[in-house]
Amino acid sequence: MGHSNVQSNREPPKIIYKLAAESISLSNAPAQLVGKILLNVQGLVYSIANSEDARSLGRRTRRIEELYKLNVSFKEGSVVMELSPALLVPTFDDVMLQAPTFEKASIFLGLLPHKDIEYDQLKKEIEKQIEDPRSRITTLNCLTQIIPPEGKEAEISFENINGRSSEIELHDELLKRRVKQLLREEMKNYELEIFGVISRIKDDVPFPSFFVKDWSGKLVKIQMPEEKRHQILEYLANRVPIRLTGVGNKKRSLEVSDLDEIEPSNKICIDSIHGLKLKTEIVAELSYERYDNESDYWVVGNDDLGAYGVDLTVEKAKKMFIEDLYSEYITYKDLNEQELTAKAVSLKRKLIDLFGQ
Repeated sequence: MGHSNVQSNREPPKIIYKLAAESISLSNAPAQLVGKILLNVQGLVYSIANSEDARSLGRRTRRIEELYKLNVSFKEGSVVMELSPALLVPTFDDVMLQAPTFEKASIFLGLLPHKDIEYDQLKKEIEKQIEDPRSRITTLNCLTQIIPPEGKEAEISFENINGRSSEIELHDELLKRRVKQLLREEMKNYELEIFGVISRIKDDVPFPSFFVKDWSGKLVKIQMPEEKRHQILEYLANRVPIRLTGVGNKKRSLEVSDLDEIEPSNKICIDSIHGLKLKTEIVAELSYERYDNESDYWVVGNDDLGAYGVDLTVEKAKKMFIEDLYSEYITYKDLNEQELTAKAVSLKRKLIDLFGQ
């Protein structure tokens, strides 16, 4: 990837993103796709800037927000978006303060489709460009989102960063493969998986967050991405048990700085009880209920088997469910079917089928 030698110090650094497809023009652009691209180009710049700020501790500071907030203008063509910092800050040597971060982004992106660089060498170069692993993951996540969908092409280039970069094709197959592989390997080391229920939202500016009460009752703080706000509010309102993955510190897993995915998780599977392997796996429903308008409890239950467990943690509720189910089995297994109702006979047979005796 080359740069021209023309220096344009006083001009703001600029990212040019060009999206092309037969159906796309400036007067006919898919709003959702354009919105996603803008959001993630902004995220990528914030993330790289954040990696250089020793004071950030993985969080985006107000200073980073002010310096790297981008403005966008649209040009004729397929859809051409030009993004530059809203706040212009020249340094003593007359270069815009934000230019080195844009240059770093340009080098980072330019390495990815480079056929002459082996994967291991590429990985080392990227780690050298962005030392903080959390920033690397966020950057790669944003990059994944600005890769165009199948059937569309996109190019990105940088201006006023000590010259102009060559255009980088974001639809390039090698680039796409490498981004996926890098992200997968990084996530293996830093990804956290949390099960629980959203307990509240904290709309701090500029860092809104939400809290999840996990299965053990601990509160986990998660930075809230704006694009997932509606989904998170819905889960909060309906008390939906959820599973989420994101990037955090595995040694201190009470905070997630970069949410990857969040989805409902309201089933618990049980395949053995008291050391007995069950013939078929039991699927129990998990819910989070409020009793007498006071305390909240986890409920593990199965209506067909008529067994339930209720407690402050999922582990204890599950244990109570298993005890309830096992005591039902002990009660029913030797009862004479002729003395039972049709419903009770059906339950007895289900329990015997489960425990295999």
